[in-house]
Amino acid sequence: MIPTYLETIDDLYLDPSRPLDDVYQVAVAPDAVVEATAIGKFHAQRYQQTGRVQLVSASVDSIDLTSDSAAMPSPAGPTVIVTACVDVSQVDAIDTTGRSIVPADRPQYLVEQLTVVNPRYPDQSSWRVSMASNAQAQSCGG
Repeated sequence: MIPTYLETIDDLYLDPSRPLDDVYQVAVAPDAVVEATAIGKFHAQRYQQTGRVQLVSASVDSIDLTSDSAAMPSPAGPTVIVTACVDVSQVDAIDTTGRSIVPADRPQYLVEQLTVVNPRYPDQSSWRVSMASNAQAQSCGG
């Protein structure tokens, strides 16, 4: 699921003609809204991404396969928390003049904590990222 999520987000940044709704193939709110908004702003500024991220590692931090149909604001399905380390060194973003908008000193990695939910469990094809937070890192180690 995590490689597909990363690939889809990259695809949306790389191809401005692709519909932003494609984010819902791999994410649900609130992450889907955050990602679609960021990608929309990126394209509105006529920036272009080059290169792709590479998943270095992913580890499961916790698994909760219970469902809470009474949860507010919406029913909570099974949830898995994953920490992923992603190599972003091959990714650049350029403006309309062809200049990079990525700081030269950007760290090579992002360490992402992803909350993955399945609103239609046990349907294995229904896992989606619901929240993603990340921090820049110099390495994937500890």
